[in-house]
Amino acid sequence: MTVPEQVARAVQGSAPGWPLVLYFHHVHPDLDHYTSLTPRAFAHGLETVLEHVGPALDPAELDGPPPDRPTVLITFDDGHRDTLDHAVPILDELGVKALFFVIAERADAGGDALTWAELADLRRAGHRIGSHTLTHRKLPELPPDEQRREITGSLAVLEDRLGVQAPPLAYPYGLPPTAPVVPPHTLAFGTVKADPVPWTRAPHAIRRTYLPVGHEPSWPALCRDWRHQWSRPSP
Repeated sequence: MTVPEQVARAVQGSAPGWPLVLYFHHVHPDLDHYTSLTPRAFAHGLETVLEHVGPALDPAELDGPPPDRPTVLITFDDGHRDTLDHAVPILDELGVKALFFVIAERADAGGDALTWAELADLRRAGHRIGSHTLTHRKLPELPPDEQRREITGSLAVLEDRLGVQAPPLAYPYGLPPTAPVVPPHTLAFGTVKADPVPWTRAPHAIRRTYLPVGHEPSWPALCRDWRHQWSRPSP
């Protein structure tokens, strides 16, 4: 993704009246990724968002009605260990609870992935755990039975291993399945590839966006525009 495209795709926020949802993959001093920030940049970005958009939305409140003011939901994809090492201390300092979408079969492997024990600790600390499927394959490239296994199988694993009820879901690569395999009451999140549609109309295609890496001077104006978009009439 080129730099102008990276910025342009982030400009559109969420549907008017609905929480702004931001996604990150890494918080790490050295990694290069369009949704990876250094710890310093992540702290600065989070402070900027909270100042110019609104308070953090507790992910425990996802299943309720939308807040009556602009809010921000912080999400992390893949369940990388660096989020525990570098992001969680910053979240704790700022009093923010986040939603972690994890790849179920990687939690068994450990290594660079968060373990089930660590995920349980995050949950006890007030964060929420959701599914990023079983193995992180591109859903549209799979037959319907495999799409179903990736989604419903991962949701069942989270319920079994962590006692999570009705886990939210995020699609790998932001690509939803082509078959109707998402359970009806599951909130499912895309990326900037999803349109800004009210969650009541598209609960399986919720848009998320990101802070453009390397463009910190633009973040305050971008956040103010995201806040302004919250009050625009729905299309």
